[in-house]
Amino acid sequence: MKKNFKIIFLVLAAILFFVTFYYALKINNKNNPKVMLNKVLPTIELVSLEDKTTKIFLPMENKDKYFLLNIWSSWCVPCRDEHQILSKLKDKIKIYGINYKDDPSNAVSFLNELGNPFYFIGTDRNGSISIEIGAYGIPETYLVNSQGIIIFKHVGPINNRVYSEINKIIK
Repeated sequence: MKKNFKIIFLVLAAILFFVTFYYALKINNKNNPKVMLNKVLPTIELVSLEDKTTKIFLPMENKDKYFLLNIWSSWCVPCRDEHQILSKLKDKIKIYGINYKDDPSNAVSFLNELGNPFYFIGTDRNGSISIEIGAYGIPETYLVNSQGIIIFKHVGPINNRVYSEINKIIK
């Protein structure tokens, strides 16, 4: 009887531990898609994909009412899926791209094939910039206001529904 009690106790303790651990991670996870909403975008330095010498700092250099920040890669199939919608958005809002863990020549080929919707593209060869801003996965898109506050975040490819949401905000 004592042996059964010990086994039941250990099983319940293990379940309690894992449930507590799961919720602690869920609540405190920096990469939670909602974490960066309504927070200031950390200042990031982007080195140009195209000439590798030009640098910009976001959000400091942006004086527009809004801008989009899109994290993408040439090897990312959903990035290819959202590309035509980014191309529709480029006439309405500046789009800054972060090319994530990609070979620069592959990224340039991707843009040559599909067109370049980006105002500026910075590289993130090791993924550290994307992690710093709370990226959860790619593609990922942030809508940032003139104060540098992230007011909208979407994980995954932009579809027509997300396009409409962004349009409502920026009008």
